[in-house]
Amino acid sequence: MGCNMNTVSRGGRRAVPVLLAACALASCGGGSGGGDATTPLPANPLQAMLDPNAINIASVGWRTSTRDAFLLAAKQINEAGGVLGKRLNAIALVARDNAEAQDMGAQLIAAGVPILNVSTSTRVLNLLPLALAKGVPILTESSSSPTLTTLADADLVFRVGVSDVDATPVLAKVAFDAGKRRAAVLVNEGDAFGAGLNSLFTPAFRALGGQVVATVAIPFGLKSGFAPYLQKVFDAKPDVVLNGILAADISANVLNEALPYQYAGLWLLPGTAAGNQTFIDNLADPGKVAGAASGSAATIGLYGNASYQFFRRSYMAQYGGEPQDFTAPTYDIVMVMALAIERAGLVNGSKNPSGAMIRDSLRQVMNAPGRKVGPEDIAGALSLVRQGQDVDYAGAYADIDWDEHGDIVGQVPFTVFRLDAAARLWDASRQIVIGLPR
Repeated sequence: MGCNMNTVSRGGRRAVPVLLAACALASCGGGSGGGDATTPLPANPLQAMLDPNAINIASVGWRTSTRDAFLLAAKQINEAGGVLGKRLNAIALVARDNAEAQDMGAQLIAAGVPILNVSTSTRVLNLLPLALAKGVPILTESSSSPTLTTLADADLVFRVGVSDVDATPVLAKVAFDAGKRRAAVLVNEGDAFGAGLNSLFTPAFRALGGQVVATVAIPFGLKSGFAPYLQKVFDAKPDVVLNGILAADISANVLNEALPYQYAGLWLLPGTAAGNQTFIDNLADPGKVAGAASGSAATIGLYGNASYQFFRRSYMAQYGGEPQDFTAPTYDIVMVMALAIERAGLVNGSKNPSGAMIRDSLRQVMNAPGRKVGPEDIAGALSLVRQGQDVDYAGAYADIDWDEHGDIVGQVPFTVFRLDAAARLWDASRQIVIGLPR
């Protein structure tokens, strides 16, 4: 990869528990409406969440925990005085599937939201034509498909997270370092994430000295009845199975149906499942998994970083539990949105900057040069922007910049997850810092 690796360990286990939703979907947007039980519901509830007197931002997420991180950042920005003299109205939604995400995103773009956070590569790709038509930037915390790097996106798509190009070799290293040499790859048929994972893992594992002995595709959306696919996997006699099924609960069901095979090898998991408590909660009995389950993902901030510790304390105070994976990058997305909106308003003399104006300020507040700022003093950071000074945001996730493709560069922490079957938790005590060069 041409990257630098350093290992960071922390004693003990770092539990990543499930968090309860902090607010109901209908209350996630500030909105401007009121009323009582006799007030009829609006014809378009999502559009009604927009506040014409505020700066509106929105998220079409995939987890309640990332939604919570989005709302936490907006709350802290408003406590710091908001942006452009207005309240930041954060509309944070959780879509159950790709179709619902498409509908939600389409409504928000049509209603005039100037910038969006969208989870997962497929959902970003689905919404991109609408975003292009309206000039709406999309910031994403969980889109790892290499397709996004070379996409004709008019410079509208920005990741706060790594591409599979960088993540998958780390995953291969975890397997090889565990002594595994024969890999089988299990993915969803027709899934952009799975296809990219397979195409990158195979050469990375071979380069280390391993071999991929089978690749098996499961129809996308299939939730049970995996026996014929598992038989193909185990007929190849692998000592490691890369389980690249996209949904964490379905990925867990694969292990449930594999129990009769008494597979004693390693289940290797990408960031969609590794570190995700939903995966563990859907295991019928983690103690009956004959082998081990492990994985790696660049989805949690560096434990010793002051900005991550500030975010963690804030999240726990607000929601009563540890922040899950993908929450730190989502939190940073809101902070960067606010700084970019403030700058766009200043340089364009506008109290309501357009999506294109905001896009043109994103790198200006995220990249060097400029004074280093972080979420622990977002009020000071916004004040510097209002004074016309350059800032370089270093967040809860990592001190990163955006390259010309909207991909991240810099020192990024990868967490190595190990299933603790007895505790029904992920042991996430070890991190590896990877340098992602331009």
